[in-house]
Order: sequence, then C-alpha cells, then structure tokens
Amino acid sequence: MYEETDVLANVDPILQVLSAKKVNAANQAQDRYRLILSDGDHFAQAMLTTGLNHLVAGDTPIIGKNAVVKLQTYAVNVVQNRRIIIVLAVELVDDTIPDKIGSPTSIETAVQAGAAAPGAAAAAAAAATADAPMRDAVSESSSRAAGGGRGGDSIANAPVYPIESLSPYQNKWTIRARVTSKSDIRHWSNQRGDGKLFSVNLLDESGEIRATGFNEACDKLYPILEEGKVFRISRARVNIAKKQFSNLANEYEITFENNTEVEPVNEEKDVPQVQFNFTQLAELTNIDKDGTCDVLGVVQDNGQVSEITAKATQKQIKKRELTIVDRSQYAVRVTLWGRQAESWTELDNGIVAIKGVKVGDFGGRSLSVSGSSTVAVDPDIPEAHELRGWYDTAGATQSFQSFSSGGAGAGAGSFKSDAFKALKDVVDENLGMSEKPDYFSTRATVSYVKGDNLSYPACPTDRCNKKMSQEGDRQWRCEKCEMTYEAPQYRYIISMCVSDYTSQIWVSGFNEVGADLFGKTADEMQQLKEDDDPQYQGAIASAVGKAYNLNVKAKADSFGDQTRVRYQIQRMAPVDWVEAAKTLASQIEAW
Repeated sequence: MYEETDVLANVDPILQVLSAKKVNAANQAQDRYRLILSDGDHFAQAMLTTGLNHLVAGDTPIIGKNAVVKLQTYAVNVVQNRRIIIVLAVELVDDTIPDKIGSPTSIETAVQAGAAAPGAAAAAAAAATADAPMRDAVSESSSRAAGGGRGGDSIANAPVYPIESLSPYQNKWTIRARVTSKSDIRHWSNQRGDGKLFSVNLLDESGEIRATGFNEACDKLYPILEEGKVFRISRARVNIAKKQFSNLANEYEITFENNTEVEPVNEEKDVPQVQFNFTQLAELTNIDKDGTCDVLGVVQDNGQVSEITAKATQKQIKKRELTIVDRSQYAVRVTLWGRQAESWTELDNGIVAIKGVKVGDFGGRSLSVSGSSTVAVDPDIPEAHELRGWYDTAGATQSFQSFSSGGAGAGAGSFKSDAFKALKDVVDENLGMSEKPDYFSTRATVSYVKGDNLSYPACPTDRCNKKMSQEGDRQWRCEKCEMTYEAPQYRYIISMCVSDYTSQIWVSGFNEVGADLFGKTADEMQQLKEDDDPQYQGAIASAVGKAYNLNVKAKADSFGDQTRVRYQIQRMAPVDWVEAAKTLASQIEAW
C-alpha cells in the first residue's frame, strides 16, 4: 500500500539514467515509464510523469540509457516500503556517457543499513530520514510559500503536491490548481432522498483532475470556486474516477467534504491555462457515440436560441446550434444548452475551442457541450492562430462536407464529387507524408476484403471498447475496467483493397465501416464464423465488387526504418448512380 508521500526541498540531484522501460498497465489511461536512476554509489527506481513521456519514448529518445540528468521537480512516494521517485521536471545534462558510472547498489539496502547516499540517490534516501516538506512541484512561488520547512495548519503555508502525485492512499495534501471548467448545480431525487452537486476540473502543470461537491460542500464551495481562477485546496478525499462522468484522463478524482479548505491565489501566471488535445472534425467518425473529445473550429453560423421539452422532466430547455468548420474541410453542428445558449455572444467567423465536448450520432455526427465542457473563444494558443491564418487565406472560400446518416442518396450528397481524387494521384502526390494527416475523397470499388481477422472481442462497457481476454468458457476480462463479463461485444477492424480505373490502395476501417460493408453487426459475423456457416464467406464475397464514395485520412506511419502511408476510411456510402450521372453530365456540359 502507499504511505504518506515523502518530499524534499532544496535538492536538485544529478543522476545517471541506467534504464527507461514502459510499464505495461492496461488500466492506465496513458503509457507510464519506469526509470532506474543512479548517483554512482546507489540506484533507485523512479516513475516519469506522463507529460514527460516524449523524453524517453520512441526509437530515438531525448534522454536515453546512461544519460546524465538533473531532477528539477520531483516527489518521493513510499510503495510497500520501497521509495519511488516521481519525476515531474527533468533537465538533460550530458548524453555522451558511454557506460554506467561506478558500481551502484540499491538505495533500499543502503537505507536499511543506515548508509548515507551522497549524491543523486539522496532523493530517495533523505526522504526516508529527513523531516522535510514536499518540494513545491507546481512553481517557485509556491516553494517560497512553503518556506522550505514544515508549515503549520495554514493552507497557505502547506507544501504543495502536484495533481499527478495524488492517490487514494494519501490523506494529507494541498494542491494549487486552476479551475478550468465549472458545472451548474444539478439536483437529484431518488429513494434515498434529494440532493445536489456540482463539479469542477482542476489543472496544474502536472495534470488535471475532476472534483465534485455534494449538498453542504456544494453550498459552501460553489460561490467560491470561479472558472479561470487559481486556488489552494486541501482536506478533500481522493477516489477512483467514475469515467462515465468525466472527460479527463486521470484515473482518480476528488470529492469535496464539509471541512474542505479552499483559498484563492493571487499569483496565477505560473499555473497553466486549459490544455487541449484537438481532434480534427473529419476524425469524429472514429469516436464512439457519447464519447468526448476536444475540437477547434471557425464559427460559420451562430444559430438561434430555441426551446425544447426534456422527455424525462418535461421542463423547457433553451438550446442553440452553432456550425463550426476546420481545415479537414468538414462542418459539424455544436449544441449549446441552457444559460450558455442564451448568453452566447455571436462570433463573426471567430475561433472557438471546446474541451470535453460530447459526440453524438444524430445526423451522422454532432457535438454537444455539457456541464463539464470548457468553451474558449479566440484562445491565445498556436493551433488557433494557425487555423485563423488558414481560414483567412484559403478556408473562407472553400466548401465543407457535412456528416450525414441518411441512405445512399444522403450519403452521396455529403461527398464533394467534383473534388474526387483518382487513386494514382493520391499515391503520386504523396498524400499523408507531411507532418499532419491529409484528407481526400474518392470513388472506388472494393476488390478484396481480408476475412481472417474482421473483428476483435471488445469490452461492452460504454466508451471503453478495449480488447478483452478470455479466462474461461464464459469469462471475458477487461483489464482497463477491471471487470469480467460472460461475453464480449465484437467490433469490426476492416482491412480491404479498393481500386479505381487508375490504381489501387489498401484501406482500413472500424465498426461503422464494417456494418455498412456487410449489413450485419460484428457479433453476427463472428457467430457465422464460429458456426463455420457458408453465409460468412458469402457475406465477404458479396461485399466485393461494390463501389463506394469514400472520405479517407492519409497519415504516415513509421515502423523500424520503414515509413509508409496508412489510409483510414472516415466515412463511406454506396454510390448513388443517378446523382453520379447528373454530376457527370453537368461536368461534360461545362467542359
């Protein structure tokens, strides 16, 4: 079990990296890397914060084996009597050292024997013996507030913990974080009584976490916590995150209690603003219904405020539908609700960034802003400036594709048939070989479908879809959810060859593509395969020879020393030959 976190102040150890390996943990939202660090006399284990993964990941890491580094910000957790250094900020000192320095031994052995650890491994050894507070992992100003010594009961003098280091096994901590989003107060009523709650997303330089307050805590803290402001927070409980209510990657969440302490912080500049991980609008088809993502777009239509009646409560709810576009040349509707719909200030081709927007399948793909979403208008971030430059120079005069879930006619209508690319041109123009993906539309015929691996056993939990492993006749386990089910829910992973009159390419597609291709669910196809039913081969054969309109994403993928382009279907629809003939006739007439 975890014990109270040990921390150091005023120590910037210089260490050698003996190894850096990825930790295989299926229930982690992101990859984690374990390091072995040495000062030449002793070595200790360390975990790298996920924000620094890029330093050690890949074939050519920035910090590799035998490199010498300086730990700038870190904490030390005690796990089953072993001290693990949590690396939050690190600087490369020298990457030219060819071999291991000295013959270091385990720091745990040294600590147990009472030996001193003179250099970098003091980060673990001193934590075992020193009565030191936690090094402020967020900023220098917080370090000054901590005063370099153990503070009193005041939250302002308490040592600050990074959000990344919080776990349910700690009961004394203080974080310094920015409120990036704040929900409205929501009320509920059930057999156990009535209640209310609100939630906020909190951000520091190490990561994000969701926090929720109920009833008395809601009354106390809702007026205090303001969106965009920075606060010190302590005396709250850390729990396993309920992923169905959160759009953050953190595996933990905070619950405010009646004695939770919250104090505003005046110095805010060193605490980061909202962090985004944008999804191109063309890639929304890869996100399951009710999943969440971050999007960035130009507002082409601000819509009008309207009113609908909620089925569950029969209450009237205000709504507004925006239309946004991006450089993937797609347009999508974004729905604002309630107070946000009414208070929206209309933008004339303004930029909007939305974090944690919910993906729906109404009309093919649509977006909905929930209480946990964060909306930023004309944000001062590089991606927004780049989008503005593109739109002002080229995007404003372009046409955009819209999502559609209609039949063949509707599906064909959502493709820009006058901009179809021949497959030979796709290859000759090296689409997908630049730093960013390329998107194109084409009309091609299915010439071959790989039938040996059409689907995989996926977790049936909503928004999970991770591959499950079989542990018995009727036992399937999802390591991410840590749940066991009687049966999986199969999902398509299609690989097929398509061709036109100029060339052919291999394309891949996921669940919706398979359903459109075979007219059956992946579960139905898997059952036919297991029963050795001739209909299975018949369904595959029937898919061959049919023509489709395709929207495709092209992106380079490196494996070893080889780089090749992978083509992934974003959307497909059968060709409406009547509309195709009309388009061809108009093109001939114009020519």
